[in-house]
Amino acid sequence: MAGPVRVTRRSRRHRMRMRVTTSRGSWFTVNVGTGGFCAELMRALPVGGHLEGLIHLKGRDVSFAGRVAWATDGDSRLNHRGRMGVCFVRVDPEFARNLEGWEDRAGAGAS
Repeated sequence: MAGPVRVTRRSRRHRMRMRVTTSRGSWFTVNVGTGGFCAELMRALPVGGHLEGLIHLKGRDVSFAGRVAWATDGDSRLNHRGRMGVCFVRVDPEFARNLEGWEDRAGAGAS
């Protein structure tokens, strides 16, 4: 039996809590990068599944399409949330520009 596929991230992640809304539900991100996001939810979507939705960023909605790269289910009996990693297939270019701006500001302050 094959093990999980490990994919190297192509972009830096930022620990940010943003609301994500899709036709399959709403949840919050744990971290976000220009290549995708990790979200917390009780029941993760199937790996390989496609989804489209909105990320609520700075008072506006940014559209995206993505693919579920990995997922772990939560356990409601233990109040333990699962997590799901989503790779962007398409995202509004303004989203990437905003994240790059956060990276620049974070890098300038770190010394």
